[in-house]
Amino acid sequence: MPESPGNGVAYPPGRVLLYGATGFSGGLLTRCLLEQGIDVVLAGRNEARLVEMARRWNLDWRAFSLDDPAQIEAALDAIHVVLHAAGPFQRTALPMMAACIRTGTHYLDLAGEWPVFQQAMDLGDRAADNGVMLMPGIGFSIVASDCLLAMARARFPEAVALRLALSSPDVMSRGTFRSLMGLTSSTVTVRRNGTPTTLPAGSVSRCFDFGAGLRKAVAVTWPDVVISQVTDGIATLEVYAEADWPVQFAYRAGSSVAPLHQSVLGQRLLDLVSHGWPQAPSAAQRQRSGFTLVVEAEDRWRRCRFLRIRTPDGYTVTGATATAIVGRVLQGQLAPGFQSPAHLYGGALLEECGCVLRVG
Repeated sequence: MPESPGNGVAYPPGRVLLYGATGFSGGLLTRCLLEQGIDVVLAGRNEARLVEMARRWNLDWRAFSLDDPAQIEAALDAIHVVLHAAGPFQRTALPMMAACIRTGTHYLDLAGEWPVFQQAMDLGDRAADNGVMLMPGIGFSIVASDCLLAMARARFPEAVALRLALSSPDVMSRGTFRSLMGLTSSTVTVRRNGTPTTLPAGSVSRCFDFGAGLRKAVAVTWPDVVISQVTDGIATLEVYAEADWPVQFAYRAGSSVAPLHQSVLGQRLLDLVSHGWPQAPSAAQRQRSGFTLVVEAEDRWRRCRFLRIRTPDGYTVTGATATAIVGRVLQGQLAPGFQSPAHLYGGALLEECGCVLRVG
């Protein structure tokens, strides 16, 4: 049984296949998982890069693409958990989830794109029938929003509406940039009185205090809008992202050409643009950065209360949250079917991973 040098926990035998291991987040997660004594198998499409990485860490590796279901199934032989870190997840999550269901392998990923959560919910019953858990979004952005909303729901049970706001990211890897660009849409979805409501992109804005006075934010379609009704019964929920005037203008302009993104030509253009983005933020940039999330809870008398949480940079938090959740799954703390991090593990998960909560 492997010993965990990081926290003293001994994990039961179980292999974790990390797909997308050679990317920036994959490299970070490899280090975090190994520090906890977790048995990792590196995986991805690029065999040469996998071989180099596997030699450096003295680990097993498996090279395969996601185009052939039989090839994926073969690669999942003797694997207990898949941690999928290869975006854009709108392209890559579904074939991996389907293979995990067929092979009885638990599925985790770092997705932040809301369509992936809808796919996982649609597959939830099939997964449950096979004893498989599907938990997308175990990285920073979704764990943070999911947990903060759960904490707000527990602290303010009288709330009839919740509004979640996210500060601008200080740093962003190429993979994250590519995934966000692919989500540009001409519309935004919020949940009002239990019903998903579609509005023109950029048409809804609000001000939030992220710690340095009120800042403008625009409504965005976020996975919590899709999953909150199922996981926490939140009937009215809006999610906002901090945006100054140039960002708001770019957001509206991008939404006008959003249909192009769904075409083959559009996907190629996004790939080309994303390659001009830095592959990874530097260690110094990450150390200087941080992130703030705010929840505004409104009761039936229009009185508002707030929760704020301040985190280190998103990549550091992703390493902590993903490693913590992988460890819990290996210990048998799981439930078959679709699950969200906070619904299964509670809102306190975020504070356990080094984030600071403020009530006000």
